[in-house]
Amino acid sequence: MALIELSPETPAAPDPPAAPPAYVYRRLGLALAALLTLALGGAAPVSSLLWQRAGRVPAPAGTEVQLLGGRLYALDFQQRPPLVTAWSADPVRRLWTAPGPQGSEEEPYYLTDATPDLLMVNVRRSTTVLDARTGAVRWRSATPLQRLDDRTGLVLRETFRPGTEYDVDTGAPGRLYGSTTEQLHTEPARSTAIDGVELGTGRRLWSASVPGSISTAWTGRAIVVLSADRLTVRSPRDGAVLRERAVARVAGGLPVWGEAVGDVLLVHYGGFGEGGPVVAYAVDTLAPLWQQYQPDPQGSAAACAGLPCVRSLTEVQVVDPRTGRLLWRAEPDTDLLAFGPGSVLEVRGQTSPLRSVEQATGRVLADLSGWRGFVAVRGERDEAYVLTRPEPDLSTSVGVLRAGRTAVQPLGRIPLAATQCQADTATVACRVGGGMDVFRYRA
Repeated sequence: MALIELSPETPAAPDPPAAPPAYVYRRLGLALAALLTLALGGAAPVSSLLWQRAGRVPAPAGTEVQLLGGRLYALDFQQRPPLVTAWSADPVRRLWTAPGPQGSEEEPYYLTDATPDLLMVNVRRSTTVLDARTGAVRWRSATPLQRLDDRTGLVLRETFRPGTEYDVDTGAPGRLYGSTTEQLHTEPARSTAIDGVELGTGRRLWSASVPGSISTAWTGRAIVVLSADRLTVRSPRDGAVLRERAVARVAGGLPVWGEAVGDVLLVHYGGFGEGGPVVAYAVDTLAPLWQQYQPDPQGSAAACAGLPCVRSLTEVQVVDPRTGRLLWRAEPDTDLLAFGPGSVLEVRGQTSPLRSVEQATGRVLADLSGWRGFVAVRGERDEAYVLTRPEPDLSTSVGVLRAGRTAVQPLGRIPLAATQCQADTATVACRVGGGMDVFRYRA
């Protein structure tokens, strides 16, 4: 407590104090900076804490850049074989350059998954696994490799009857059966081998064989295998059968493909993009939940990802995955992308986001008019979308929309026109001219 002495006398001048030590000035400076930030507000923009430029990755013509696993990977298709260059995102610096597998930009050649240790390069129907720290080849799979988690992958190998290869030059009609190689066949596979593999080495952890062709779905915890007469849930660790049930013919047909929607498995008896019966099962018990006939979409180009829907030329109906009852309707040319928990992004023509809505009711949560680009971001607890919008001054605004929120949170601006944006939970990378500008953000 300070004491003030009331006295008519003029006090003697105090002795000049000694200079305080240097650390006092540092503490005073920090305290003053904090006080000014709180008092002046706009003098230290909040956006500067949310949005900062990290650097630039060169990407001339013929180079594609993908943001995976917190790193940027550039594919240079001007070289033979294509060169793969890895860049750290924060700070932006080149880590390594190594030749990728043989292939070119004209054929399916892309990266699918990355972990802190591994990078998967897909060329046509084969997968090459690279060491993410050096670019060295770890191993190759002649058929597609599906990553289940950071340690485990899944490989399918089909066996067909000789003489059933389809000649594409004939253009003959009829149902075709895809295979784990590039060759199409006119009959289903005789059998399909399922291999659980160690993702980093290709070492086989377990193997199982299923008669005929199959469809698989990954729930995040287990592998669901659908064959012509059986539905099986397997452990990714050892392939053990956790649950299994017979699947009967419906309307005289056999199941064709399945998909996992949350904790529900939808078994389709019509071909992909066709009408037909649909039967829903609970993934945890394989108990049947509901069955309905979904009509032919009649050429509707609408797509639904992560939620079941019925498509036609006049509307898109969203149904409850647990009961099959109608929840709400959307316009016929609208793509619906579920992101969670509990939200759906409505997209027009696969390019422009329209709005976000509640998955259970279709109630509008956020109007996204004016936003043009969008990219999904999946975090440990929830999902979001990073959005971009061109401005009249040719700059690009960037914001983030989280599930359940009623507004887009602004992050910052890119000074120039930006395209081909990619994002994860900490980084946004957009093509600006002949390179990818990289920004770190917090939301």
